[in-house]
Amino acid sequence: MNILHVSLWPIDRKSIGGTEKYIICLSSALKELSIDNEVLMLSGKETTINKVHYIPLSLSSIKKLDEYSIKKIFFNKFNIKALQEFAKKIESDFDFSKYDIIHFNSLLFYFCAFNKKRIFTIHINQIGFEQNWGKNSFGIISKIIRNDKDSKTAFIVPSKYYADDYRKKFAKKIAIIPHSLPESFSKEKMAGRKQDEDKCYLNILVPSRLEIKQKGQDLLLESLSIIKNKLPKYKLILAGIDRQYKPNVMILKKVAKKLGIDLVFQKLRMEEMKNAYDRADLIVLPSRYESFGYAALESLTLGKKTVLSDIPTHKEIALGNKYAFMEGNNPILLGKAILKAINSNYRGQIDKRWIKRYSNNHWISKNIKFYKSCISK
Repeated sequence: MNILHVSLWPIDRKSIGGTEKYIICLSSALKELSIDNEVLMLSGKETTINKVHYIPLSLSSIKKLDEYSIKKIFFNKFNIKALQEFAKKIESDFDFSKYDIIHFNSLLFYFCAFNKKRIFTIHINQIGFEQNWGKNSFGIISKIIRNDKDSKTAFIVPSKYYADDYRKKFAKKIAIIPHSLPESFSKEKMAGRKQDEDKCYLNILVPSRLEIKQKGQDLLLESLSIIKNKLPKYKLILAGIDRQYKPNVMILKKVAKKLGIDLVFQKLRMEEMKNAYDRADLIVLPSRYESFGYAALESLTLGKKTVLSDIPTHKEIALGNKYAFMEGNNPILLGKAILKAINSNYRGQIDKRWIKRYSNNHWISKNIKFYKSCISK
């Protein structure tokens, strides 16, 4: 079995996005089991991560193609023709023929490798898709999928909530395979204990990309302004400052200044995230929507007090984990959950049933079984 994972995003050891983590975890786990697989990226630098080869796409007629320029070059108008032209350009510069199955991680690749066995993991919901690609773009791609009678294409969704939704929109079978983390993530000794100067603070970490419309950092700032007189001395740390989000740093600084909130921005590499979690007293993830919620899974796996917005995917992940706190999605209810988490005295092991649900061995076994079932069709 030879698998090609295809990513819209560049991936390296600094990547902290959920889709990038998913590809790294999956490809690395397959490699450990001696299953051949490679990763094709729309952009980035050629690299090797955990013995897996990561290949940037090299388009002969386009000097630079990445997730920022792709909309301008191919998707000024989102329609079938644009998707077909995008696929044609990729196929003219990359040979998919040697792989048994192509595992795409964006629906934008829908017309690529159409004669191959294909899997699409859907990492974005309708709100996020249309925010990126325009009004009714998800409706257009849904209609294309619904009308496609090709049995060689299969779909994976990490969330039961969205699987039910996509079954209706796509009229296709959808496999539910929740994401997982390598066992080493929770077993390795963390080296990020609080520094002396931090011990007098309550360290609040928001380990999300600085994508305000989705991740809701603005909601958190408003919430903290409401409850600030009830809080101990704290330090608010916002992570995920990739270059495309630098303008959002200024936006949040202005909001924070207006509300009288102090905050710190940190650009953390993937290998630094675990230490950041360890130094934190409280994790807050105020997202407006998520297709899954990798940061929530990481935080709860480590047994960190985690305040989550009350959205469907967070509810799924939080179920059965005592370290999750949810009250609602508006600033007042988010503040209530923060105070409840701070005042809680939870200790001890995470429920074994929750751990089993997100077991890495269980996750990789389900993926391999799904690959084999798709190849045998």
